Amino acid sequence: MSSSIFYKSGSKNSCQCLPKYNMFETGAGKSSARIGDGPILTLEKVERQQAGIYQCTADNGVGDPVSVDIRLDVLYPPDIQVEKSWIHSGEGFEAKLVCIVYADPVATVSWYQNSFLIQSTDRRIMSSRGNRHTLTIRDIQQEDFGNYSCVADNSLGRSRKYMELSGRPGPAEFYSPKWGRLSDSYNLTWKIDSYPPLEEVRLLYRRVLMNDTFQQPGRWHDFILTPERRPASEPLTHIMSYTIKNLVPGAYYEAIVQAKNRYGWNEVSDIFQFIVASNSIDIPPEESEVVASSKSRHNASPSLCRRSSQHLMLRTAFNAALFSLGMNYLCQRSRQFGLGG
Repeated sequence: MSSSIFYKSGSKNSCQCLPKYNMFETGAGKSSARIGDGPILTLEKVERQQAGIYQCTADNGVGDPVSVDIRLDVLYPPDIQVEKSWIHSGEGFEAKLVCIVYADPVATVSWYQNSFLIQSTDRRIMSSRGNRHTLTIRDIQQEDFGNYSCVADNSLGRSRKYMELSGRPGPAEFYSPKWGRLSDSYNLTWKIDSYPPLEEVRLLYRRVLMNDTFQQPGRWHDFILTPERRPASEPLTHIMSYTIKNLVPGAYYEAIVQAKNRYGWNEVSDIFQFIVASNSIDIPPEESEVVASSKSRHNASPSLCRRSSQHLMLRTAFNAALFSLGMNYLCQRSRQFGLGG
């Protein structure tokens, strides 16, 4: 036996099952889970994730237990997730804007550029597969850059999410090793995605001062770099490096990068932290190859804190104290920004 019931999202609802001894389960077979006993199962503030098959099994001690499946459908207004909120492309290329729409009843999806409804053309193609909705823009022109929104409507409401299609450079990503090899300089390397040539790159770095009781960043040093011109046929990824000189041995530094092309400046990169080598510290090869990710604003990972403490060989008590202080700083910064400990 089976039946279906419909409830609105956020409402309080109950299912009743008789006679005396019974239980409710979700799913079937190996995926089922017992979620309650008694003749009534009450679901507080029903959400869309609770939709599915519920099974009521009744047993009064006489004969075999009897089960009935109840399908719960939750009706709710559209909920939208965007695959990317910022999409980088270039003139003459193609871009795909994607939104994932959850709704019951099924929603109608529309696309807008700024406040104007987009109509399907040979260059602008709208497609759907399940709850995945895609706007494909081919042979991008300058007027295609700007703000877009995905709008979903059903009988219970409307939802809208925004995306930007931009010709500005993508954010810089660092891939230098965390630990420098020289005691007075450091080679910083990063990559930037940009379809047009880069016109200008701005590099800022500063020393992080610290003692037993506080950590205090120093002032920023600002450099303007001129990228090398390259043929338009080369890939969109620009790889750049710069050697920062006159650094303090064993000191900790932070760096950020920003880039400009003919569409404007990109967002400032995430902060990259690095440590200048000290003449009295031997850095094992495996540590010097640690690649820093720029996906988080502060990159001192727990594994780096643990491995570095195990492998670095400090030749003097002074350097041991300096290293411990520095690692504490990096680990504290990691925990401060939610990277664990």
